[in-house]
Amino acid sequence: MEFSLRSNGGEIQKLEQKSSNFLKYHGYSDDTIQDQIMILRELIISGKKFDDLGPFGFETSVQLHIEDNTITVEVKKLVCESAYGMLADLDKTIQWIRGYQDPLEQYMINLSESSGASHLAGANGLGLARIAYEADAIIDFYVSEDNILNLSAVSNLNGEY
Repeated sequence: MEFSLRSNGGEIQKLEQKSSNFLKYHGYSDDTIQDQIMILRELIISGKKFDDLGPFGFETSVQLHIEDNTITVEVKKLVCESAYGMLADLDKTIQWIRGYQDPLEQYMINLSESSGASHLAGANGLGLARIAYEADAIIDFYVSEDNILNLSAVSNLNGEY
């Protein structure tokens, strides 16, 4: 399933509803659907940090893939070279999240640091840590040769629907 978004909150709500219907059609539980909607929302929010840096009119592409017991949510958008410093911060945040054995530990640390306005919390940390902890998803990103950011979260459901 694939959608394109502009910077409009109403479109995000429509996308959430369509994604929910899509997952429900495929037999997923309400809990799994809520986790995936949270992932979708957090990735879009994280991607929006690059909105003002790209050319006008570029849309955000959102994709939802289902394969076996895995759901992948991807958000793609153009990134200007001037935003590469922000990408370095995003990379540090994702590596920081991956550095913990227990997602709850890194989520709680990030939550407490966010109340103190830490650097990581300001650079996607809390929302991305929430994806790792609450939805047990693996977060990653890359930038293609044509400067398209691909921010993704993969949930392995281990047979749970």
